[in-house]
Order: sequence, then C-alpha cells, then structure tokens
Amino acid sequence: MILNGGDGSKKKQQPVFVVSSGRSGSTLLAKMINRHPQILCVSDLFEPVGDIPYFKQELRVNGEDFFKTLSSPSLKQRIKYWRNRPTSELLFMPEDDNMVSLLLTYTLPFVTDGKPMDLYLKLEEETRNWEEDSMPNQLLRFFDWLRDQGEKELWVERTGGSLPHMKQMIETWPSAKFIYNYRDCRETAISMMTGSFFRLYLALTQNPELDEWDETYMPPLGEMGAMLNQWVVDAVAALEGVPDHQKWELRYEDLLDDTEATLRSFACFVFDREESTREDYEWAAEQSKVVKRNPLKFPALNPDQQAELNEACREGQKALGYE
Repeated sequence: MILNGGDGSKKKQQPVFVVSSGRSGSTLLAKMINRHPQILCVSDLFEPVGDIPYFKQELRVNGEDFFKTLSSPSLKQRIKYWRNRPTSELLFMPEDDNMVSLLLTYTLPFVTDGKPMDLYLKLEEETRNWEEDSMPNQLLRFFDWLRDQGEKELWVERTGGSLPHMKQMIETWPSAKFIYNYRDCRETAISMMTGSFFRLYLALTQNPELDEWDETYMPPLGEMGAMLNQWVVDAVAALEGVPDHQKWELRYEDLLDDTEATLRSFACFVFDREESTREDYEWAAEQSKVVKRNPLKFPALNPDQQAELNEACREGQKALGYE
C-alpha cells in the first residue's frame, strides 16, 4: 500500500464499524474491504475481553499517551502462545514481548503487506504533537490518519471479537454506522472451539483473574455456545436503539451465496449511495472469485452434541432469524 507524506488527517468521517464475534467470515470480509479502491479496513484492534480504554469518553489523553495505549502489549497468555505456536492470523511478531501489541501484530501489518515498522515509527512521530482529547476522539483521529496514509476515501474498522462490546461502541459513537456481521451461531461456536484464543476468551470470561492458561484444554461445546449466545443477545438488544440508516446486517451465508450483490450493498451503505458505482461492480466481481464454501460442521456432530449446542445457542439463533 502506498503511503503519502501528508501531515495529519485530511478530513473527519462518520465512523463505520463492522462488528463481529469472529469465526463468522469477518477476516474474509476485511480482506475484501481492503481491496476496494476507496476503502481502508482497520483490522483487529479491540480485545474481545477485559476493559477497553478506547471506549472511555471521560479519559483524556495527549498524543504521546494515546500512542502508549495503542502500542501496549497484548494479553500475556496470547504472547506466550504465539512464541510457541504462531497462528495463521499472526501477521508480524516483534522479538520484544513489550512490543507485541495488536497494533503491530494485526492492525498495521494488515495494511502494509506484513511490513509495519516504517508506518509504526511514522505514527509514533505523528502522535507526539497531538493535543489532549478524549480517548475515543484520539482513536478516530488515528483511523482518519491511517486512511490518509493509504490514500483512501473511507476507513472501516473490523475486529473479529468486537461483538461483546457492541453496547459500549454504540454509546461511545452514537452517530456511527454499524455493520453486524454474523453467522449461524452453532457453526460459529464450533469454529470458535478450534480457535485457541476463543478458548482463552472463554476462560477469561469465566475467571477474569486467570494467570496461567492451559492452551490444550477443550471446554464443553455448550460453554462456548453459551458465551456466544450471550454476546449475540446483548448485541441485538443494543442495536435496537440504533436508527435504521445507521445499521446494516451482513450474514455470512449471504456473503457466500451472493457475494457480488452483498458487497455492492455493503459499499452503498458505507458511502450512502443509492446505486453502485462502476468501481463497486468491478470490485465485487473480483472478490467473488476468492470465495470458498466449506462443509457445515453442525450436521456432523452426534445427537447429544447437537442437542447441547442447540440449547446453548437457542436465544441467539432466534434473535438472528435462524430458528
């Protein structure tokens, strides 16, 4: 991605967030979004569990303190795991544990073809001169700056695991647009079981003071389904208060079944367009070539597992229209 030499951001924009539980096609969607000639996707900056400083309106920081927060180390259990077993989602791994932040492992590598250090140092220099402001405003300023460095017209933030923060995000940025990316809860929960960090999030949800994490432990499928179910129920309730023109649903199944139409609708929503542009059509057609459909996993479970997962996800399935 070409970086420009401008100082600061060119313009403020209405925030646009893709909110997802993870394991619902959001990584595929993020890659597609980032290939749009006018959109930059800011990816994986929010931890799914714990206290998120970016949502604190009352917290005022200058640019230097904001950068310290932005570049702070990720969960220690995650870092330890990565040292031994790097995951496919890991895009860059600093040698120093103190630099293993979501900013350097996910966010910046995602927009720099896995080579984030030049942009990281440029951001550090840029933020030194930022005046004090609320933490949420500083975060949006960073997104605007990152968009301008990529010479794009619009940024869209997408974190696979931001779903439990839906209510806080709406309260923090009430004028933002929210795209809820979801999938059949049962298939999502099964996939979350195979993702080591979702098992870590479940363990931290059950014990926030967790120190040592047994990465080999496989919790009951129903527990994972129950955590996801609560995320979904709470998120859907929070979205009810958002005006229709500020929210849009993106089902993973629709992205697979009709990729081009779904992506064109996405572009129209984020840009407030009545009709798709030629660029939208060309972009959507190109992205449809990378879509692959994997076999459903729920039908392969034994009857007891199916019953357990159906019960655990019952409310979420109903809320999302998967009855």
